[in-house]
Order: sequence, then C-alpha cells, then structure tokens
Amino acid sequence: MTTHVTADASAAAPACAPATGLRGRKRERTRRAISEAAFRLFAEEGFDAVTLTRIAAEADVAPATVFTHFASKEDIFFGRREEFDARLWEAVRPGSTGAELLDGLIDACAAACELALSDEDSIAQGRVFSRVLLGSSTLGRSYLPFMQRRQERLLEMLVERAGPRMRAEPGLRAELELFASFAVAARQLVFDVLHVTLAADEPPARVRAAVRGTLDRAADRLGRAYADSDVLDAGA
Repeated sequence: MTTHVTADASAAAPACAPATGLRGRKRERTRRAISEAAFRLFAEEGFDAVTLTRIAAEADVAPATVFTHFASKEDIFFGRREEFDARLWEAVRPGSTGAELLDGLIDACAAACELALSDEDSIAQGRVFSRVLLGSSTLGRSYLPFMQRRQERLLEMLVERAGPRMRAEPGLRAELELFASFAVAARQLVFDVLHVTLAADEPPARVRAAVRGTLDRAADRLGRAYADSDVLDAGA
C-alpha cells in the first residue's frame, strides 16, 4: 500500500518554487515506484525472502536510492502508517469532554479502517498487505515498536490536552497512560480483525461487519469504564 502525496506550488511563490515542486513530485514518483515494486515482490515471495537490493532492481533504481527514501523494508511496508493515524491525532481536541474524546477515537478508528475498504483498488491492496503481514513473523515483531510510539504520542497529546489539570492532579498522568494503552490496544484489535478478514478473502460487507462488531464492543467497554469519570475531560 502506498502513500500518494501531491506537491503544490502557489502562484504567488518566488520563481524557484516550481523547481522545488518538480523535485517534490519526482521524489514522490520515485517513492511510489519503490513501494509498488516492493509490494509486488512481497506478494509473490513473502516479506522475509525479499531484499532491498531486489526491490531496487524491481523498481529500476540504484540500491542507494532506496535507502535515500526508506530506512528499511519495514519502513516501506508500513509506509502509510501516518496516513492511517492522522484521524487519531485529530480526535484529541482541546476543550472536549471525555465522552467526545471517546467518540472521536472510535470514529477515527472506523475512518482508518475505511481507508482500506474505500474502493476496489484499496481492498485489493489491503488483501495483499494483510496476507504479507500475517505471513511474516518478522513483520509481527516489527509492528510492536510502531504500536509503542503510537501509544507514547497519544499519551503526550492527552497530557497536553489536560493542561493545568496535570499540576493540580498528581495521579492524572498515570491514569492517562493507562487509557492510552487501552485505546491503542483496542485499535489494534480492530485492525487485527480487518487484516484477518481481508486476508481470508471475505467480501467487503463481511469485513465491515466484523470490524464494526469489534469496534462496537471496544467502544462499549471503554465507554462503561470511563462513564462516571472525569479523567478524560480536557483542562480548562
């Protein structure tokens, strides 16, 4: 699965801006070519069997070019992670109540799953991604640090959102850390269901139903756990 980014140059920008835009578009085309080549090989041979040198040859670029754009095979494979997390960060809004935060996080998870189900191409890419992911123990281990960083970033945003409450309530950080771990674990469970059903060639309607069922159960548990608590309320 690849990320498509479009460079844009303002008409009011200086004369050198179009060159920067062209370089940006060329860079993105190269990234996309590398990513698409990598996923062709991953689909045919499995993640563990493919080397960065093979990916470079398949993309018709020098190995050094691959390293210019990606730090590792894992970086290529999980190259869309920020796109899938974007709504998650948007949900942590200042001034919102705990209930609004929970609703936002649930909606963000649903929207992220829908990225993989939005059209036939996305579903086909999602099936390849899911099969490769589930077929590689290396990727299973590699995903753990991404989850940890997601949890840490969510905690940082929750702490910032709490504002002056952090000074007034000494135990609040520990509570927010606990919630961040619950929220990220619930999100991962939903994505596990998404990957398993996509890899099994389930029809899109059944994939959505399985995802929605898991998401509803997670929302219900989290909602009941924090229904009578102000832990998640934003600071004034």
